Formats: sequence, structure tokens, C-alpha cells
Amino acid sequence: MKIINYEELFAEFKRDGAISTDANEIANTLIRELCISSGSGLARFLGVKSCFNNHMAIRVWVQKRLDSNSDYLVDEMCIQLQSELYGLLPQPGYGS
Repeated sequence: MKIINYEELFAEFKRDGAISTDANEIANTLIRELCISSGSGLARFLGVKSCFNNHMAIRVWVQKRLDSNSDYLVDEMCIQLQSELYGLLPQPGYGS
């Protein structure tokens, strides 16, 4: 008899845009602290579908990161993702 791991099965077929409470909390913190506008264009830097506006792209990106790390603390993950996000974002050219 085969045992089905339903959590794994549901995670595999979870649609983009299904955001957990933790991911939403972390994304809201990142959006506030990094002053991310609701426009578009951020999705390509985060490697998520380009149909998402900046805020939703952050949420999807955070959710994917949380899904790949099942053992996390929200505060620690927020700090880690803020550092990663800062490295992914294009930096403005100073003096140009």
C-alpha cells in the first residue's frame, strides 16, 4: 500500500499567488522597509512570473523561499530575505 504525503502533494500543485500568513507578514515588512512601489518590473529580478505587480511579486518570492525552508523563524527569515532582496535589486547609479 502506497502512502500519500498530502502536504507534499498540495505544495506541488499550489497555485502561484497562494500566500501564507508568514509570507504575507514578511513581504509587508520588506515592502515597507525598502519602500517598494506597487508598480511593475520587479518580478523579473525575483524570478517570478512577470504578470505580478511589485507587491505581489515580493509575496510570491517570499512564499517560494519559505516553501524551500520549512524550519524558519519569521524574524530571522525576514532579515535574511531583506539581505537577499537587496542583492537582487538593481542599484541606482550614483553620479550618473
